[in-house]
Amino acid sequence: MSPPRRRSSYKAPHDRREVMVAAAAALAIFVVVAVLVWVLRPNKDLGSTSTSTNPAASTTTAPVASTPETSAPATSAPATSAPATSTP
Repeated sequence: MSPPRRRSSYKAPHDRREVMVAAAAALAIFVVVAVLVWVLRPNKDLGSTSTSTNPAASTTTAPVASTPETSAPATSAPATSAPATSTP
């Protein structure tokens, strides 16, 4: 059998002030990060106006020409034809 241990007073590994400083620093870091996330969020909607962003309402196709002769979609540049040349 081993001899009985001698009883001594327990000393904490860290004093109470050091633990309080560490806890306060952790809380300060948490608060700063939370404020930065809130301030730098990508969508800053203040709630004063409500706008609807309905993707079904937007136009995603090219506009169609309204003349009855053609049913082709309108283009950004008008088609040019070669001028008729006559031989002398």
